[in-house]
Amino acid sequence: MKNINLYIKENVKSLGDDAYVMPDIPEKKLNNAIKAFGCEDFYESILALYDNTLFGAADEGLVFTGEKFIFKEDFEDPLVFVYADIASVEYVEARKTKDEKVDEHLLIVLKNGKKRKISKFFTGNFSYENFAKFLQTIITEFDEYQEENQLKEIADMPDELKIAYLKIIINMTFSDDQNIDEKELAELFLLMTRLELDKDARFEVRKYITEVSKEHYETVEELVEVIKNHSEASHHKSLMISLVKDLINMYFSTHDTMERGFTFLEKHKNIFALSEEELDLAYDTIANDYKLLKEDLDDDAIERNAKELASKAAAAGVPLAAVYISGSVIGMSAAGITSGLATLGMGMGMTGGLAVVGIIGVLSYKGVQHLTGANELDKYKTRELMLHEVIKQTQKTISLIIDDINYIVHKLNETILHHEEQQEKIKKLMLMIAQFQGALKSVDTKSNLYQNSANRLQNPKILDEERLYDLTSEPTKKPLYDFIIQNYGEQEVEDGDEIVTALVLKEDVPTDVLEKMAQIFQALGYFDMSNIVTSKASGFVKGLFG
Repeated sequence: MKNINLYIKENVKSLGDDAYVMPDIPEKKLNNAIKAFGCEDFYESILALYDNTLFGAADEGLVFTGEKFIFKEDFEDPLVFVYADIASVEYVEARKTKDEKVDEHLLIVLKNGKKRKISKFFTGNFSYENFAKFLQTIITEFDEYQEENQLKEIADMPDELKIAYLKIIINMTFSDDQNIDEKELAELFLLMTRLELDKDARFEVRKYITEVSKEHYETVEELVEVIKNHSEASHHKSLMISLVKDLINMYFSTHDTMERGFTFLEKHKNIFALSEEELDLAYDTIANDYKLLKEDLDDDAIERNAKELASKAAAAGVPLAAVYISGSVIGMSAAGITSGLATLGMGMGMTGGLAVVGIIGVLSYKGVQHLTGANELDKYKTRELMLHEVIKQTQKTISLIIDDINYIVHKLNETILHHEEQQEKIKKLMLMIAQFQGALKSVDTKSNLYQNSANRLQNPKILDEERLYDLTSEPTKKPLYDFIIQNYGEQEVEDGDEIVTALVLKEDVPTDVLEKMAQIFQALGYFDMSNIVTSKASGFVKGLFG
């Protein structure tokens, strides 16, 4: 029989509609259950819970781990049932009473002879009969019961796993043209940053990059086996989906295409053991992540897209948070992206070793209504915070590359001083330095792109020229008007049901110019409520009198 943790996660929903499986247990429910069921010491091992409360508090019902389940009703103390201690399970259906109701319950007999009755479930069409079958399978078809940490991201997993994960992606980048160029190398470094490889692990990956060839490489089958041997069974599916997601990103970002299906993935998808629905989910995840960076999405659009992606994940039977265990391909860590999903109400956000800081948690911060224009920038707070997080990741990658170059230079110096005869080794080290210099430039370019996007969000996308004109009417401020207006161009935009011509921020405005403009807008008080209202009133009066 397969792993007990997998069995529980895959079958617990047969109990009823109010069963929740990790990592898609809403954070509030999870925290309530941890306290009510006394799970503080092993909450990372919680696989699922059944919420038997009317208002969704989840402080009554069932909690499952790989070794036991806990039952709690009303104001009673929780009862702990260790699977290995259960002798038998019986589903009991009593005679119908006068009001035609059926008295159902579960009778559990322990190996020490004690008996326990489980009843009083009244939510979500709870099935005592299915619960009996579920427990019967657990106690008769499993020999081992062990708990597994359900709240891990790849960054917390062993280096052996991370290295094998990256080697598969390296194989893909090499296989298409027998070369790993600077752009591909830059993406690999960004991924290494998200996975938090230490210096020695990064050096092993770099070594593989320089030595991989048609004759010298580790097969995908071997590397997938390494990943499985260094991870818990309940993480295998998530790891494979995450791996495919990162393979797709590497291909898309280095081939400037969004077309689905490429040779390496098609050739090896059976090894990853994913369904077509799961592969589609990986593609959809990448497409959604790219939208977050490349399109000017406001908070509402980001929320809609995320919920649509969550629906696709549910249809594929995959928790959305599990897809992001390597972080987001746009550069955000697993902590950042999953806490954002939690804020949007789509899972608990892997709170194990990750503090839910609410990277995307600004949806309640809306400012004043669009009618006044006061939340002109506020509605883009989500994307702004995400871009800042991406910039941090990119800057961290640049620092790691510099650190790695220094490490290689040190190795090169040692080789020159002590092994002058090893010309081949020296050539390899010099090649690594040349590659990393190119990758550093590529990452730096990407960092500037993200900074540009973040700076754009500090400026109004559509300019209220009349407001700006009023604020710069004094002679000493006139140059500020000229400086800003040259970076806006006339463009047709939607205004409700109408198409109107407006001044829209140009796409090619340099990063430093955007930063200066943002400072000017702030200094002028362009976004201050009093100036907005004054501008609206002035426009209204001018409209009345032509």
